Amino acid sequence: MKPLDSEHLASFAANFQNDFSAHIGRDEEEAAELDRMRNALRDSLDLNIFTRQGIEWYRSAYIEAFLFMYDTAFYDREAGRYRIDEILDDGEREFGGYDIILLWQSYPRLGIDDRNQIDYYRDMPGGLQGLRQVVDRAHARGVRVFVNYNPWDIGTRREPGAPPYTDKRGYRGRFPDTNAPAVADAEALGAVIKEIGADGVFLDTMASDDPGFLAPMERANANIVFNPESLPPTEALSSIAGSWLQRNTVVPPDLMTIRWVEPRFSFRAIDRNADEHSDIIQKAFFHGCGQVVWENIFGWWNPWPETDRALLRRCVRLLRQFSAAFQDRDWQPYVATEVDGVYAHRWHSGETTMHTLINESGAAVSGPVLQAPATSPDGRQMRHYDLWNGAEIQPAQQGEAHLLPISMSGGEAGCIVSAPAGVEVDLGAGQEEPASAGAAGIDRKRLTLSDLSLRLVEPSPPVAAGEEPEEMCRVTAGTFNFGVRHNNRTVMEGACYDKIDQLWDKYHPRRFIDLPEYWIDRTEVTNASYLDFLEQARYLPRDLTNFLRHWHKPAGSEQEPWRWSPPPGKERHPVIWVDLDDARAYAHWAGKRLPLEEEWQKAAGFAVWPWGDGFDPALCNSGADDTTPVDRFPGGASHVGCLDMAGNVWEWTESERDDGHTRYAIIRGGSYLKVEGSIWYNASGAQPNDCHEKILLMYPGLDRCGTVGFRCVKDVAQT
Repeated sequence: MKPLDSEHLASFAANFQNDFSAHIGRDEEEAAELDRMRNALRDSLDLNIFTRQGIEWYRSAYIEAFLFMYDTAFYDREAGRYRIDEILDDGEREFGGYDIILLWQSYPRLGIDDRNQIDYYRDMPGGLQGLRQVVDRAHARGVRVFVNYNPWDIGTRREPGAPPYTDKRGYRGRFPDTNAPAVADAEALGAVIKEIGADGVFLDTMASDDPGFLAPMERANANIVFNPESLPPTEALSSIAGSWLQRNTVVPPDLMTIRWVEPRFSFRAIDRNADEHSDIIQKAFFHGCGQVVWENIFGWWNPWPETDRALLRRCVRLLRQFSAAFQDRDWQPYVATEVDGVYAHRWHSGETTMHTLINESGAAVSGPVLQAPATSPDGRQMRHYDLWNGAEIQPAQQGEAHLLPISMSGGEAGCIVSAPAGVEVDLGAGQEEPASAGAAGIDRKRLTLSDLSLRLVEPSPPVAAGEEPEEMCRVTAGTFNFGVRHNNRTVMEGACYDKIDQLWDKYHPRRFIDLPEYWIDRTEVTNASYLDFLEQARYLPRDLTNFLRHWHKPAGSEQEPWRWSPPPGKERHPVIWVDLDDARAYAHWAGKRLPLEEEWQKAAGFAVWPWGDGFDPALCNSGADDTTPVDRFPGGASHVGCLDMAGNVWEWTESERDDGHTRYAIIRGGSYLKVEGSIWYNASGAQPNDCHEKILLMYPGLDRCGTVGFRCVKDVAQT
């Protein structure tokens, strides 16, 4: 190795990871040179965060659960309660216990209406106080809670004023200022952190924080920690003490620069789309890193197999028991082994020496893999333990060293601990304890398309022969060529009802559907019509959160929505802030039902848009600031006479599905609101006839949106 120089040091530090193959099994002189290089790099960095009191726990946080808050395992909508204890029980039983849970609230719901990412925390069941109870319960069980931040959310509702700080754009400093006033989301997110007691922030798509972002977080929680999705640069270590670790960063003989420089950095590896995790679990363990457990991937169920769960339980027991060794600042990566392709790292804690190993030789190994001292510095005999398999090693003497034989399958990790005689080592540290009987956990069977059957739809009272329902359009019977697609980005993440076996979905296969004759409302249901329903039916939802949020509510009428009134001048605008059940209740009262998705599309027509193949902004409400009266655009009528089938408001369809993990429905037509600035938003603005949007369902307060209304259909008596 060439002598240490500033150019070599800068080159090494600039890389997120370095090929360490030239330094495998290095001699003492080269090892000393590398140590000098490492210390010089440390001297150039601000590493004070790693000695800060109050965040010591983060250094040994090995298991993080990505908790997709729309998962039905998290919130019981029938009982109206969070199932946090059941989630944590399952984590202990199946994964060895979580150190962190990340509460993910936003994508892929952002962009359907103008609520921003922080609103989605505020509108969770029970509001921020409800989330405070979740956090308090997690804390009582020794689990920390992170919130999520999406820096790309720049096109939704902006936050009001906030106290000044250095960079008034905060985290928006890297993004266009379009629709983004000076106030940063950092202040609003800080308020959420303070109110619910969160411990950290996941920085989605980011590698580090920005100037102006840290101060509001620390005002909310002086011991806040960040968890970026990507590897940070070394200069970010002044404020970043942990991150995710993507799969390609753990492949030997590469070495993560941050891991080498600062082993107290908190890494958790992730390969979310994999259906088998043993490789990344073992490679991460080799580097002394934990895992992110993520099974509900934005609505696509990708459960961990039992073999992987058992393997992770083994690794996390070893990581926790030897946490001090894995934070050894003098640790030595890629020390010499006896077998080509078997790599080893060496770590120390007190009198104990630990080697983590990984067999990348391409074949099984059985025999000596390491040399280790036969005696301790003070002359005591050394004993050696294969903790991966729970057995003491019987070494062979070779001069003043011991040769340590073990057996390893191809790709398998290993863990050897050496200690002087008299120092106790727990041989069972890596072994499974007998499972105790307990409540059944999360169902982890893989789903099939049959698990996504449509909710049963009851027919409406039929239209009699010769009858023409008022303000409805007739759709004749016949075979319909039904083809539908997602329109929000190149692919739709989270899967839909035709591709349950993979994450990505965009085009649904075309199919021919025989539809009988039916009638469909000419317009979207208006505020005035919905008020008639309330007054006559005395409808009272079980949960009033955000119900008709924009209507006027006289004092004392909070539980009597039939006394409420629409905004003045908007009587003929479509009703919004209603969920599926609110729409179904109206339809039932009116002697109708909600349309099936294919019924909605057939009524919209067979061209690209309801009025023809070319988009015309004069024929619909798209990209505006608000809803319009339902008869404002007569020129935009579909082939059967329906208005506003593109734009104004999205429309509920009778399309609810529940795979046992995620509930969702399909909305059609798009709305007046156009949310721009990121590929990660849902589709927005008016939508073509063959485009649909999957909307995740959780509970009424979130399901009700300021851009979603509905129209109804009526069945025809069959002769």
